[in-house]
Amino acid sequence: MPDNIKPLKVSYHHGDLPQQAHQLALEILQEHGDAAISLRALAKQIGVSAPALYRHFIDRESLLAELAVTGFEELRERLLAVDQSKPRRALIEIGLVYVSFAQDEPNLYRLMFGGRVLPKGVHPRLDSAGKGAFQVLENTIARAQQAGYIKPMPLALMTAAAWSLVHGLSQLTIDGHLPSADAEPLLTEGVVTLLLDGSLADNEQQHKDTTS
Repeated sequence: MPDNIKPLKVSYHHGDLPQQAHQLALEILQEHGDAAISLRALAKQIGVSAPALYRHFIDRESLLAELAVTGFEELRERLLAVDQSKPRRALIEIGLVYVSFAQDEPNLYRLMFGGRVLPKGVHPRLDSAGKGAFQVLENTIARAQQAGYIKPMPLALMTAAAWSLVHGLSQLTIDGHLPSADAEPLLTEGVVTLLLDGSLADNEQQHKDTTS
């Protein structure tokens, strides 16, 4: 752990070592990035031996994977909270929520999608958590497509396109290449609407539904 990181005061209670290590690692990640996380340093801060911590996390990567799982679970919860009653607006809101999560948790977001650190297929729980968040996006796109707001293209293709848009926007924003939502609130919405079929709005779709 780098010398410039101030030790956090942690009171260890028997039986909750994995939870305390997870929380402490998450705090370090959020402030300093994943490179600052060390199992031995965590054990020292908590006040236990390194072997005691290794009984719960076989290596540093396994701990990072659990942190990424936490990130995907939180992202999924935020996406599930989007109102799905209006498919067109829901698609836009999904994009806004996705980018907002990345801006709120830039270091966690980088870890979640950093294939170099956590390659796909190595950590089943992480892969499952990622799919869970992805499924919310796919379901939202399916509803918007069924309502006529998205071109009738294969769902997998449209979902990949949507994910590429919001992920690319998120990465560019947290890396400082594009303004944040606070500086340019319409940027994210403008990017997401690129997926929509022309300028079809909610009231136009309602008119189509009543006349068809």
